Order: sequence, then C-alpha cells, then structure tokens
Amino acid sequence: RTVYNWVCSVCERLGASPNDLVPFEKYAAAANDLVRPSSAARALNNGVPNIERTDRLVQLIGAQYGMRNEVVDRTVALVDARLATNRKTAAA
Repeated sequence: RTVYNWVCSVCERLGASPNDLVPFEKYAAAANDLVRPSSAARALNNGVPNIERTDRLVQLIGAQYGMRNEVVDRTVALVDARLATNRKTAAA
C-alpha cells in the first residue's frame, strides 16, 4: 500500500485529482485474482534483454519532484540487474 500511496502522490503532483485515481481496494482485489506472473515478469524470466519499464518511469518522474520510495528503488534495481544478466547472456 505504501507504493500505491507514493504513486498516487506522484500522480497528484502531475495534476491528477485524488477523486480520479483508482482506489487501492480495487487494485488489491484485482491482485488477488491473478493466477500467473505479469507479462514483464515472464519476459524477464525468459531472457528478454529489454522491456517497457513503468517502474523506472514512475521512479524518474517522482525524482523530478524530489520524491523517492525505497520499495520502488529496490524494484528498479532488481529489474535492472535481471536485464543486465539477460543482455549479457544474449551477447554471449
């Protein structure tokens, strides 16, 4: 929930109205219905060297406003590391 709240704060800094944001409970309910990993997670696991990065995008936008989130930073670092491994493997 802390990441959700942080992303909402970033959206609000960009001009979003809090009333226009999807409530956390809807995200939580949708997450409970997931039965397989996300397409990004599957791509990383399958060795893809590049993926679209909403994690990095939100991190960079937040940083422009002086906003940081430890969980987002760790997620970005984890995905960066996996992509680096995938790129190294693909280049070999």
